[in-house]
Amino acid sequence: MSVKSLSLLKLGRCFVDNSMLDSRQPVGQLTDLPIWSYLIETTDGPILVDTGMPDFCVDNADLFREPDGSAQIVPVMKSEDRIVEGLARAGYAPEDLLFLISTHWHFDHAGGNVHFPNTEIVVQRAEYNAAMQGEGYPDVCKDPNLRYRLIDGDLEVAPGVQLLFTPGHSLGHQSVFLQTEKSGPILLTIDAAYHRANYEDGVPFACADPELVTQSITKLQHVAKETGAFVFFGHDTEQEKQVNAFPNKM
Repeated sequence: MSVKSLSLLKLGRCFVDNSMLDSRQPVGQLTDLPIWSYLIETTDGPILVDTGMPDFCVDNADLFREPDGSAQIVPVMKSEDRIVEGLARAGYAPEDLLFLISTHWHFDHAGGNVHFPNTEIVVQRAEYNAAMQGEGYPDVCKDPNLRYRLIDGDLEVAPGVQLLFTPGHSLGHQSVFLQTEKSGPILLTIDAAYHRANYEDGVPFACADPELVTQSITKLQHVAKETGAFVFFGHDTEQEKQVNAFPNKM
């Protein structure tokens, strides 16, 4: 088995308060961010990373709006942004997946997990425990009836697909390193770094543990330096303009 290519699936957008991207900024101004899922095509079949926002975000921009009219998170999602629709555009159904990698259980990354009831979902045990025992995780993202494979730390989950334990943004966050035939090494930071400034300049952002974030970014920087990987950030609007999303492949 080997990794042939990676496709970036756009699954809507989300406006978030600038203070979530840079903790030094005051609350009150929103920034438009892309929501991604990642389709890994291998010689044995497809693997998916993350599933975007829940179906209840469709045409529901006021979901997180406060009584005073303010909102720090504004989802912008259409029916075609559901993960099942994104997969279908790529020619796949949920049952076609070898497995699903769930990087963490925030609403914009695990909202569509419920559409994969028969698929093995690979998640860090630390994330599973944090979600099941604590608050702050939507119920739809932590459905106890799904088929979870709990892992502890770094793991080569398939040839050319390395999961990297990068806690901090959430307590069980994981990033993904790929060795692809088409484009060589690719490092998906996911939300270990929202954008380049978090990764390169240490700009603080929304997280569960700032110290762990710093350690995780240092770890990813080491991997990138050692492998020469192309680094793709979790929600970088400027980088979005520079990459070719699906139907293009990396």
